[in-house]
Amino acid sequence: MNIPTLLLAATLALVGNDVSEIASSSQPGAQVQKDTVPIKVIATVPTYARLAEVIGGDQVDVVLLTRPTQDVHSVRATPSLMARVRNSNLCLHTGLDAELWLDGLLRGSANLDLLPGNPNSIAMSDGIALKEVPGIVDRSQGDLHAFGNIHIWADPYNVRIMAGHVRDALIRQRPSEAEAITERHAAFHKQLTQALIKWLTEYQSLKSQPVVVYHRSWIYFLDRFGLIQDGTLEPKPRVAPTASHLAKLEKKMNEQGVHVILREPFQHPEAADHVADATGASVLLLSTHPGYPEGVNGIIEHFDYNLRKIANTLTADDG
Repeated sequence: MNIPTLLLAATLALVGNDVSEIASSSQPGAQVQKDTVPIKVIATVPTYARLAEVIGGDQVDVVLLTRPTQDVHSVRATPSLMARVRNSNLCLHTGLDAELWLDGLLRGSANLDLLPGNPNSIAMSDGIALKEVPGIVDRSQGDLHAFGNIHIWADPYNVRIMAGHVRDALIRQRPSEAEAITERHAAFHKQLTQALIKWLTEYQSLKSQPVVVYHRSWIYFLDRFGLIQDGTLEPKPRVAPTASHLAKLEKKMNEQGVHVILREPFQHPEAADHVADATGASVLLLSTHPGYPEGVNGIIEHFDYNLRKIANTLTADDG
């Protein structure tokens, strides 16, 4: 065989190998191998992360962008955070104007497929009836959210809706696991529904009870269980408490017999403690998301912790 013939034979052999490799990669075995790699999910708050873990099971690797004790407004798009989201497949976020830092974080990581508006960018607020939607957005009114109150995770009914978003997003990513994902979602949905019925029955005494909050973070929670938001430590959203505002609030609380102040872990205690001293109210440090306090890691446990803490305080005050 002459040299040109040898070269042709070698070339055909190489082409044959490439074709066989391409063919083998399209076989079912290759898909099975791909499906063993977890779906990398980034979540802006712990509630979304926990939903992904519960519904996704071993099919997901979840990267949480905030701590349970952190204000979702205060995240900085640092290089280290960008590196964590670079190769992610799904992004679970509130949407609206909640995470204004998210766009810069994703662009800085070059993960443009997860920018809001893309199929793998899941706005957890979709389908949820928003509260406190302002008629006019005016900076003189404080840091108002243009689309409404963003703290949607505070209502367990809303969390049921969010769970459906997570199920659908995971199935789109991993169709081969649709049955298992659907089963895990159904089990969680049933557990949360049963818990919600139990809470609405067990804590009926909370209805019409007045409370004061630091920031307007709790309106979805309060409305769900019939509690009344009777004042805020902030004179306007995300405006620091002032002496004159707190004096008026203390007078109102004493006149109306308000005994509970709700505070979150990242909010400064001084203003709440000052008002409590002046009114005899109790300051309750509540769980904004699963993971705080230590040991309260599940979504149902998180809601149960807050309801029990409020109910026990109000019952003690009545006694």
